[in-house]
This record gives sequence, C-alpha cells and structure tokens, in this order.
Amino acid sequence: MHSNLSALSGEQVRAGRALARIDQSDLAKRCGLSLETIKRLERIRGPVDANSRTLRALVEVFSGLGVAFDSCEDGGMGVCLVSGAPSRTPVGIGRSSGAVRKTDRRTPEAGCHRLIYHSTANPADPRPLHELLEQVQVAGAQRKVTMDVTGILFAHDGRFLSVLEGPKDSVRQVYGAISCDRRHTSLSIISDQPAPGRRFPDWSVCCGLFQSDSAMVGDEPALRDGFEGLSPASALGLLSVMRDLKEMSPRKNLKSRCPCPLAGACLDRACASFAAGSGQTESADDKLRQSASPRS
Repeated sequence: MHSNLSALSGEQVRAGRALARIDQSDLAKRCGLSLETIKRLERIRGPVDANSRTLRALVEVFSGLGVAFDSCEDGGMGVCLVSGAPSRTPVGIGRSSGAVRKTDRRTPEAGCHRLIYHSTANPADPRPLHELLEQVQVAGAQRKVTMDVTGILFAHDGRFLSVLEGPKDSVRQVYGAISCDRRHTSLSIISDQPAPGRRFPDWSVCCGLFQSDSAMVGDEPALRDGFEGLSPASALGLLSVMRDLKEMSPRKNLKSRCPCPLAGACLDRACASFAAGSGQTESADDKLRQSASPRS
C-alpha cells in the first residue's frame, strides 16, 4: 500500500487505471465512489484533494488489480503493474522520472532506449492530415526493419503524441530526422531515458476519436488540454490505451486512410474534416459532450 496516501496524485490515478485497463465507471464502482469523483480526481495535476477513505479505497482497489504505488528514488511518485513477481519497480511520474518500468517476467532488453515527445501539425502544410498519417505509418514500418526502432504515434485534434523505442543511437537518429520534418512544429520531449524493455514492439499509428472510445478514455485531460505537462507514465498509459483501441472497432479493419473510410464517424475535426471533404468546424470535445448529454 502507498506509504503516504496524501501524496497520491491525479497522474497516478490516471496511469494506474490505464495499466489496469479499466474505464472510469468501472473504477468508480469498484471503489464505491461516484463517477464524478473519479473524473474530478483524474483532472488534478499533483496531489489529489480527497479524504483518507477515498484514497484508501483507490489504493486497495488498484492493489487488487495488481497496480501498486510507490516513491521513486528521485523524489517523484510512481505506479507499477505487478505480474506475479514479489518485487516491484515503480513507474516514474515525478518531473525527473523518465524511465518507465513495468514489473514482469520478461528478460530486460539490453540497450533499449525510450524517447517520448509531442508536437503539433504544421498549419502551413497544405497536405491533409490523413495523408500525413499514412506516410508516417509507412515510414515507421520501414524504420522498424532497417533501424530496429518501434513505437506508436497518436494523433488527436492536430497534435501528436509519440514514443520511439530501440537502440539508443538509432532512436536519437530517428528523432533527429523527425525534429527536422516541417510537417509538424513545436516539438517537446517528455522523456529521453534508458528503458528495461519495449512497451511497443511494433510500429503503429492511431488517430481519430470515436463515440466508443469514451468508455476507455473518459474525459482524459490530455485530450482536452493537449499533451503539455504529461508525465512519462501518463503518456505511456494513454498510448497503451490507444494501442488497444486501435485493435478494436471501428479502427480494427482500417487498412488505409487514403481515403479514410471512418471519416463519417470520426469526431476529430482536424483529421475527419479533411478526409470527408467537409467544412466541419465543431470540436471533437463539443461533439463528445453532445453525444453524452441526455436526450429530452
């Protein structure tokens, strides 16, 4: 159990839920709390404002799901997924915690490096976003073969969140090329650290926002406020969830984005409006709120 319940943070709650692969409603039911309480706590950056009963309920439920909280050596707070091993290594969530470690029985990959970054699509680029993402998919698959660099890129509302994993020199070389790509701007590194193994052994691109996603991502602050301020653990948690959603409907059978067959159902204005050839201006967040509102 957490050694200091008052230090439990909103980032830890979000990352813990992502590792446990449960949605906000499920977590609320398991803890005996309201859905609004879970949403409020996950919106907080830093220590959550909750009483000891609420905090204890959260920690006990997560413990039953194999998720544990702890303090990192650098003073940051951590969360880890325990898979039958008696010892655990925390996932760093503190400002200086870059390496994310998942305790399991796999043999650590020697020399594995992980770089997480976010950026913004260049508004001056005349090419539609869905075409850019198709190019990123192809280029990433080629890098996996030629440079042994894997990972995932998630595109949301004209912004990108991505992780690169592999040999350090190759990861740095790939990021160097990416940082010079004029198709996106405002690159910011979230973490650039050694890793005990790959979380993403393949390369994939996930994009769009659909009504069915709400069960898993809820009102994830990163989707509402952008990727600024994400901790390494929160970024990896979100990317892990999006990787899982990519293997589910409606994305599961997506073979090509040119033209994108999902544009009509997509709630992401930055991509879908181009792909559908419409002048859509309503934000994805507005659409989600409307679809979630009770009908009279």
